[in-house]
Amino acid sequence: MRRGCLPALLLALTLLLGGCADEYVSVTPHTEPEETPAAQNVVTAENYVSLRNAVLSFVEDSVSEGIIHIYDYSGDVEEDAQNAVYEVSREDPLGAYAVESMTHQCTWIVSYYEIRVQIEFRRTPEQIAAVERVASMSVLRERLAEAMEQGQESLTVRLSYDSGDDLVEMARACYRERPAEILEMPEITVSRYPQQGGYVRIVEILMTFEHTPEELQSRQEAVATSANAASEYVRYRETETGKLQLLYTYLLERFLYEPGTSSTPAYAFLCEGIASSEGAARSLQILCDEMELECYTVEGTLNGAPYVWNIVCVDGVYCHVDLYRTLLDGSESLPLLLDGAMTGYQWDTEAFPACV
Repeated sequence: MRRGCLPALLLALTLLLGGCADEYVSVTPHTEPEETPAAQNVVTAENYVSLRNAVLSFVEDSVSEGIIHIYDYSGDVEEDAQNAVYEVSREDPLGAYAVESMTHQCTWIVSYYEIRVQIEFRRTPEQIAAVERVASMSVLRERLAEAMEQGQESLTVRLSYDSGDDLVEMARACYRERPAEILEMPEITVSRYPQQGGYVRIVEILMTFEHTPEELQSRQEAVATSANAASEYVRYRETETGKLQLLYTYLLERFLYEPGTSSTPAYAFLCEGIASSEGAARSLQILCDEMELECYTVEGTLNGAPYVWNIVCVDGVYCHVDLYRTLLDGSESLPLLLDGAMTGYQWDTEAFPACV
């Protein structure tokens, strides 16, 4: 009897257990755990240089939290980590420019150090990515002129050798040298990062224009059209003196000029009839350049007050031309004056050709 009951008992037990499995076992799809932002920014370092470069890479990539793993490090990890964080955030040009604050935490994990770096930025990723590399001051000057011509609000460069030149004066020089392209002299603020130490710096130039880039472009086109029309008007005159006198007649007939100021003085003079000594002189410079006449814009004083006029070479003779006063006086012809006739005018005589 006992032998016959055993197989039946085993069969009942098997059926019972099979029912339990069907009731309680469940299967779910396998998914990989999501990476945390910190886990995505893990790098390794084996010496101080690579440690510093790792911290700098976080700044370059706008990483607010990064992790550095240290294996087989021969130096003092905690001291070097502190030095690297300070160097990058305060002495490196990009760190000095982009970082508000930087902290770190060192942890020993079984067989290696983990350094967790946390960064608070004062620049956006777009601002960091927009930093241009510039090799010299001459290249910076060219980029600054282009930015002013386009009405850019800012220009930020990593300068390989910063000689400490006055960049506001550099901008003024660009404005003087390109009257047809740079119509407005903006207000300029210059910041250098770091302020002290080394020749490699990030230089930030902020420019405030009264007009938008689109408005400046429209005015540039209007000035170019006016200059081209004036050049066509006088092109059949054979002598340079004849061209200059006919040009004066052309300008005299365009407007009843009224004294006034403008942030775009050449445009105001050529296209609106609003005259200032600066606007008249810059406009004559533009017109002479168009006609291929040798011309200089002179910034000096008249009776002690700031004043601007021109020196023009006509038929081999250098002469002073005060277009502003002549137009307002309504003179029928344009006086071409020598140095002896410039009573009340003061200028840097060594910077310009003598008119004798």
